[in-house]
Amino acid sequence: MDKQAALYHFKEHHFTPLLDIQLDRLEAMFDRYQAQLISDFKESFRNLCIHILSMQQQGQKEPIGYIHYSFLRTQMLEQSYLYMVEAYSTEWYEDDSDCKLTYDASWAYAPMSIMLEALEKERKIYMGTITSVDVERLMLESAPLFHQFVSSLLRLGMTEVVQMPEYLAIHKADRVAIRTGEYKDISENLYVEDQEALLADHVREQLIHSSEEEPYVYENLKRLSLPHLHLMQKDLRYNDFSHSDLRESQFHTCILIGSMWQRSNLAGGSFQGCLLTDADFRYSNLRDANFSNASGQPYREHGVRVPGLCGLHFEHAILDGADFTDVHSFEHAYFDGASMQGTLVPQKYYQHWKLSEAQLQSIVWTE
Repeated sequence: MDKQAALYHFKEHHFTPLLDIQLDRLEAMFDRYQAQLISDFKESFRNLCIHILSMQQQGQKEPIGYIHYSFLRTQMLEQSYLYMVEAYSTEWYEDDSDCKLTYDASWAYAPMSIMLEALEKERKIYMGTITSVDVERLMLESAPLFHQFVSSLLRLGMTEVVQMPEYLAIHKADRVAIRTGEYKDISENLYVEDQEALLADHVREQLIHSSEEEPYVYENLKRLSLPHLHLMQKDLRYNDFSHSDLRESQFHTCILIGSMWQRSNLAGGSFQGCLLTDADFRYSNLRDANFSNASGQPYREHGVRVPGLCGLHFEHAILDGADFTDVHSFEHAYFDGASMQGTLVPQKYYQHWKLSEAQLQSIVWTE
C-alpha cells in the first residue's frame, strides 16, 4: 500500500469514525453542561473588561473597536487549548497596545487529546507508512470542528455578557465588533454594537431592498421601531432585532439563522416558512404569532454542526395564541417560563419539549 492509499484508508477507517464519535460525545456534553460553560465564559469576559478598563484609566488603551477570541492551531499539538482574547481599538491589528488575556476552551478540545493517543496506536499497523506528522496534520485540519462548539457557546452567552457592568464601563468606539476565529485569519461576528442610533426608516429601506447578491446580515438592529414590516425571501441571518417594535411584521420564507429577537414586540407577526435555526426569542412578545411551516433544521455534514448547536430559544416569551402548526426540526426548542395559553403545537413535540405542567395544560395540541 503506497502512502496516499494508506492515508485514505487510515482516514476512512480510523480517523473519521473516531472523530464522529468524539463530536457526538462533545455535543451531548455541550447540551448537558451549557449553563456552567456559559457561567465560566461570563467570568472570563468580566476579567477581560476589568483589564481593559484598567488600561484605559492609565491612558494605555484607546476606545475599543474589536474584541477577538482566537484559537491557536499551532499550540494544539502541545495540548494547549487556550484562546487568545484581545481587545483592539478601531485600528484592529494595527493597534500595538497589547491588551490580552486567555480563555480556557479545553472543555471543547479535550477530545483531540483522546484522539491523538488512540490514533498513534492505530497508525502503527501501517508499518511506518503513516507517521506521527500525518496524524498531527489530520488533527489540526479538524480544529474548526471543535471550534464550532466554542463559537456557539460564546454566541449563547453574548447577550448576557454585554449587559454586565464591567462591559458597560469600558470606553468603546462608535462601532464595536466581538468576533471569533483562527488567530489573524478568517473570523466571524458574534456581536455588533453601534453607539450611534440607527434611523428606523433607513434600516427599513435597507431590509426591503436587500438581495441575494447584497444580503443584510450580522447587523445590530436593536431598539428600532419597525411595525408592519413586510419581507419575503430575504437573507437576514445573525441580525439582532432585540428590544425592537415589530408588531404585525411579516417575515415569509426568510433565512433567519442565528437571529436575535430578545425583548422585542412581535405580537401578531408571522415567521411562516422561515428558517429559524438557532434563533433567539427570549422574553419577546409573540402573542398570536404565526410560525407555521417554519424550520429549525440544523446543519449536519462532515462533522460541521453549525448552525444548529444553540437550539431555538423561547424562554420567558409570551406565546399565547401562537401557531406552531407544521413546524419541523423544532426538537431542540426551549420554553422555560414562557406563557403558552392557547398555543397551537403539534402532538409530536409533547415528548421532545421540556414543558411545565401548566404549559402542557394550556397548549392546544394538534395532529
